[in-house]
Amino acid sequence: MTNVENLRRSRQQIATLHVDELLFDMDGTLIDSIAAVESAWSTLAKEEGVTVPSGGAFHGRTAVDLLGSLVVAERLSAALKRLEELESSPTAPVMTLPGATELLTRLPPNRWSIVTSAARSVAEARLTAAGLGIPAVLVTGDDVARGKPDPAPYLAGRRHSGRALAFEDTVAGLKSARGAGCDTVAIVGTATAEELSPYADFVVESLVSVTVASADHEGIRIGLQLVL
Repeated sequence: MTNVENLRRSRQQIATLHVDELLFDMDGTLIDSIAAVESAWSTLAKEEGVTVPSGGAFHGRTAVDLLGSLVVAERLSAALKRLEELESSPTAPVMTLPGATELLTRLPPNRWSIVTSAARSVAEARLTAAGLGIPAVLVTGDDVARGKPDPAPYLAGRRHSGRALAFEDTVAGLKSARGAGCDTVAIVGTATAEELSPYADFVVESLVSVTVASADHEGIRIGLQLVL
């Protein structure tokens, strides 16, 4: 039985881990962009005369995946371009989620990455607006042929051959990270703990529940306040 399995099966509230790198989803994990996403999709839906599925169907999916199911093939390229314009607008409302800034500032630049389904222009605009800046490794929906839940995005984000820990807020993202060999931390919010836990090694309320004990050339030692 692995250390992860031992921790999952115990009832302890604190998990202490030593890992080689951390990988983060962006929307719903590091930043809150729900208002920006919903506004952009609402505007585009009106312009294209389509109906976007309710219930946050766009969370964790690439734009081309969802748009491909909504507009005719001849309109897909133009619709994607328009959506990126709307989502990367400087006026699009985004904010950093609790604990994100504090956690990232404790990490060496070569020990963490961001893996998002958003287009690169959108991701860079949101990270800049939220004050997080652009990491050394940023994997976007533009960089992989297959998005989450396929492992490709997280495989592209991994830089070290050792133990990787991924933070995600959606089932699709957790599946992607696991498929790439990452241990997974689910963050409650977009989905419930009950919905996320079958796909996660650990579940936390937010990044406030994550503490960094040490971070150096030997890796990162972190603590997780778990949701039981």
